[in-house]
Amino acid sequence: MAPFPEEVDVFSAPHWRMKQLVGLYCDKLSKTNFSNNNDFRALLQSLYATFKEFKMHEQIENECIIGLLQQRSRTVYNVHSDNKLSEMLSLFEKGLKNVKVSRL
Repeated sequence: MAPFPEEVDVFSAPHWRMKQLVGLYCDKLSKTNFSNNNDFRALLQSLYATFKEFKMHEQIENECIIGLLQQRSRTVYNVHSDNKLSEMLSLFEKGLKNVKVSRL
């Protein structure tokens, strides 16, 4: 019998999604016309939604996965406690308020 039970892989799929989102924005950044307010606003809205997803991912990790690891080992700390996601979300909100929508 193995010393530890077989675990569910909680790393690959969620982190694959985060990598997918980063790759998506590399592409979007190169295609956005920053002199067009509608393009710029659409990018900001999309980035805001993505950073909310990053924040949710972080929250799930901290509440579920890191909590379980801390129960098993005294050496795991809040790995996401010094992040900038909340600050980034706030900046996107401010940016969206300041970018005017162009009417055609």
